[in-house]
Amino acid sequence: MNVARSIDTAAALRLLHNVAQKTLVRSVGLKLLAALALASIGVSTSSLAMDCNGKSDALGVSRVIAVDPREHPLIGTMQYPETLPLADHEVVITFDDGPSARYTDRILEILASECVKATFFMVGEMAKTFPDEAKKVEAEGDTIGTHSFSHPFTFNRMTESQAGEEIDKGIAAVGAALGNPAVIAPFFRVPGFLTSKNTEAALASRGLMTWSTDVTGDDWKRIGSDEIVKRAMSRLEAKGRGILLLHDIHEHTVAALPDLLKELKQRGYKVVQVVAASATIAKTETTPEQWHMPAGRTAGVDEGTPVADAPSPVAATKAKTLKGIERSSSQLGGVKSYRRKSQHLAGRHIKDRHLRNVHYRVRGHPSQHAARAGARIAMWPGWQPSRAKSPDMLRLKAIVPAGGLRAS
Repeated sequence: MNVARSIDTAAALRLLHNVAQKTLVRSVGLKLLAALALASIGVSTSSLAMDCNGKSDALGVSRVIAVDPREHPLIGTMQYPETLPLADHEVVITFDDGPSARYTDRILEILASECVKATFFMVGEMAKTFPDEAKKVEAEGDTIGTHSFSHPFTFNRMTESQAGEEIDKGIAAVGAALGNPAVIAPFFRVPGFLTSKNTEAALASRGLMTWSTDVTGDDWKRIGSDEIVKRAMSRLEAKGRGILLLHDIHEHTVAALPDLLKELKQRGYKVVQVVAASATIAKTETTPEQWHMPAGRTAGVDEGTPVADAPSPVAATKAKTLKGIERSSSQLGGVKSYRRKSQHLAGRHIKDRHLRNVHYRVRGHPSQHAARAGARIAMWPGWQPSRAKSPDMLRLKAIVPAGGLRAS
């Protein structure tokens, strides 16, 4: 290391130390800036964990890598040959489908307790409904990508123009919720992984990196938190590294996250944060080989079978994913319920009798109208028409203005 580089490194480390020591409240956005300064000169950010709420053994962020979406537009071995350039026992944690007022806040608190950073792929309509939660993700210094506007499972049937419209609308909604579109990373994940050449072309023409995944925790299925941890860790161990997919719209994901972070730490895994290279953030130098899983580490994420044994890897993966979504308790509450949510927020007629009953019950209490004036009513993700009578599945935030029920 030459003298100039040594000086830059020392200065960056002092900056990181000062930010961590002098910030009385969690100003992780500033910590991220310091981490990016270190990343630009190739310095590990493991010292972030050293000042994590007084915990010397926090998991933290081992390093920040900056990637160029135009050089590597398709990543995630569940669908593509390339993945992120991670070393052995490195993991990138991602969350889809939020933000959610009921779950995202709690997930952020759990991550912050270990000074861990993740990538949140936000749905435009969710960010529009819960802008405060979207801003909290930014304030914590996590990376923000997008996940469409209305979470359709039809990207595989869209024209390039249709896909582009849905992509742009989602980015615009998340940017409006954040109040600053510039903080959105050019990262996109296709809902249900149901992509197509048209969709990938629309993403590439916009300079967006399409993220699949390497490992899933199956947290959208009807399994408990212990099983989520078990599946995520066993699949991660099989690959040795990779992108981990979770969702910030499920109770059992929140319950599983502390144990998952504990397992990662005990098994020697390091968390990596990913940002986009730019004019001010230097691209992390890598070799072509680093963008591929090592030989023998390509076991399928669903059943542990080698991808090479499948007759058509991408087609088989898509079929498995779609079947899993259809069987699951919810992926944004399922396609039908999410469409009902969209109609409800748009002020359309409420067709489902369970929602009508809630609507009538709330309207029957005029005293609540004045006390809750100006707020909104929104349906929580996780609701299903077939199980709407269950208190665990019917989660409504029913806050009605003085004039009666309306969407805002």
